[in-house]
Amino acid sequence: MLNVLSTAGATVLGIGYLLPMIYMTWSLKYGAIAGSNPWQATGLEWQIQSPPPTENFLEIPVVDYEAYDYDWLANKTPHEVTTVG
Repeated sequence: MLNVLSTAGATVLGIGYLLPMIYMTWSLKYGAIAGSNPWQATGLEWQIQSPPPTENFLEIPVVDYEAYDYDWLANKTPHEVTTVG
């Protein structure tokens, strides 16, 4: 009886490992490449290119919005954020 239970548990565990591996392989082969800011984050680390240049920003950025102010990101003008690259 315990052998059957152990086999069933190993099967569930094996399927649990196999499904993400299949999804990862499919994503690597057919998935779209993520953009420079795929989550539309407002933090400064998402406003520069990847990998970042040595100095990160050419000028010291002035932050006048909250960290999670997504309305700012939707309404920003090109001069408000300097993207490098």
